[in-house]
Amino acid sequence: MTIYINGRFLTQSMTGVERYAYNICKAMAHLHQPFIIVCPKAPIHQDYDVSDLNIVHYGIGNSHFWEQCVLPFFFIGKKDYVVLSFTGLGSILIRHKIMTVHDLAFLKNPSWYSRTYYWYYKFMTPLAVKTSQHILTVSEFSKSEILGFYPFLKPDHISVVYNAINKELFKPLASDLSPLNSEPFVLCVSSIDPRKNFVRLIEACKGLTNAKLYIVGKPNHVFNQQIKFDTTSDHIHFLGRVNDEELVRLYNQAACFVFPSLYEGFGLPPLEAMACGCPVLVSDIPVEHEVCSDAALYFNPLAPDEILHAITQYLNNANVIKEKMRQKGYENITRFSWEKSAQVLIKIVKEGRE
Repeated sequence: MTIYINGRFLTQSMTGVERYAYNICKAMAHLHQPFIIVCPKAPIHQDYDVSDLNIVHYGIGNSHFWEQCVLPFFFIGKKDYVVLSFTGLGSILIRHKIMTVHDLAFLKNPSWYSRTYYWYYKFMTPLAVKTSQHILTVSEFSKSEILGFYPFLKPDHISVVYNAINKELFKPLASDLSPLNSEPFVLCVSSIDPRKNFVRLIEACKGLTNAKLYIVGKPNHVFNQQIKFDTTSDHIHFLGRVNDEELVRLYNQAACFVFPSLYEGFGLPPLEAMACGCPVLVSDIPVEHEVCSDAALYFNPLAPDEILHAITQYLNNANVIKEKMRQKGYENITRFSWEKSAQVLIKIVKEGRE
């Protein structure tokens, strides 16, 4: 059986779901599992090193239309194959496919998304799910959400293939790095969208007196951008998108990392922070307990005063608990690796053939 991968993600900048797709592909290549990535003829984005990947360019365009209407023509006349889609939706016209549903946030709270995005995914997701041989998702929490919204699925039709981090990139740096500034800072890394809860985080951090807040991320057009931030405080700074090297430096030099999200399918930044030795404070929501276990401090994301209290309590006691949190973080990240996830995926594909 030939494994093909929907390679539309390679034409897009690397954010959360694209990073998942890319790293799964790299891990499969490292395990010497043969596969072919079918990619639009648009240029490969500079974020990706594809030197060790087998890529075929096909068709015209690189939009949803390519994915749904152009890509299926590539498989006319082909037999004994499966198509893996790690981002977006698998084509509903391709029956021999395994698709990934990272989360169902658009159904959980439609107001977080643009109307176009919401209605497209509300209509297309159940069709794509019904026409897939198997569904992948990134956490047990997301699996329970999928089963709740789509009760026609059976639990054994969905498999969890976890996210992970690049441990060669996200790691502690030399302790003698020149400081980014003279004051300690709290770091938050995320796309700028309503479910990431920046309004409450910023409201909370106006009360910080002994640290600044640095926010790394940029808006995404799929989200409802009616959200407004009051950033009049001079110690709250938006850094926009930064490259990986700058991000690792920020993780290493932050006093702590805070992740106030209201909803996640997984939530990768807390693991990146842990890998860099940065203490982590996260929302008290089920998926973060699944991902972070006892390696993080938890707070109520709906209450700015409780967010502030958690950050302040950590900063005031960092000399006592920092090293313990760092060690727990290092232990926690060993539960996740791209190689483990790729092995799970390969097993799913082979079992589906039998």
